[in-house]
Amino acid sequence: MKVAKLVSCSLMTRVIVEENATEDDVIRTAKHRFVNIVNESLGDNIETIENDMECPYEEGEVYEVY
Repeated sequence: MKVAKLVSCSLMTRVIVEENATEDDVIRTAKHRFVNIVNESLGDNIETIENDMECPYEEGEVYEVY
């Protein structure tokens, strides 16, 4: 039997950028680090896994796959 779960995680990384870097520059630099964290060690950053009570899985429903 399938069930719907809500999974939350928290990510933080340290980046080195120029003093005058824009917010977009910082985000772009951090993005690569975050992708690596997700691909290599996401399990270390999971905060919660809980049942989705607001939108439970229903057999036969069409769900988007991400």
